[in-house]
Amino acid sequence: MNMVENNKNIAGSIVEIFLYRAPKKNHDSLVRLNKQSHDFFIKYGALKFEVFTIHSRENMMDFVNLAKTISENEDEEVWLEIQSYKNSQHVKEFIDKMKDDKSMETLYKEFIDLITPGSVVSFGGFDKIEEIS
Repeated sequence: MNMVENNKNIAGSIVEIFLYRAPKKNHDSLVRLNKQSHDFFIKYGALKFEVFTIHSRENMMDFVNLAKTISENEDEEVWLEIQSYKNSQHVKEFIDKMKDDKSMETLYKEFIDLITPGSVVSFGGFDKIEEIS
């Protein structure tokens, strides 16, 4: 089993979440870019790097769909990235390993060009609540 396959089976206690919107016309370019980002993050030690697009824009009961709070534009997709790490020390080690790699700057610039102009990327780091697992 290679390192990438092995990392898919490891549960982390921290996830970093990125939520953003992008024009539907940029879908294929974002897929390509996120494949490169996946390889970059795994290379520097992330346990997982997963990317999703929202599949429904409908509300459920009294819950408002994220697509409605982030974008009302039907020509946009809402994207979610989840990066998984063992713990906060692992996050720090990951950042230290990748900080001098200039290829991330190129990926970042391309990413900014592909998302909706003037939009915000929402971000948050979350700790797993062990008492629930």
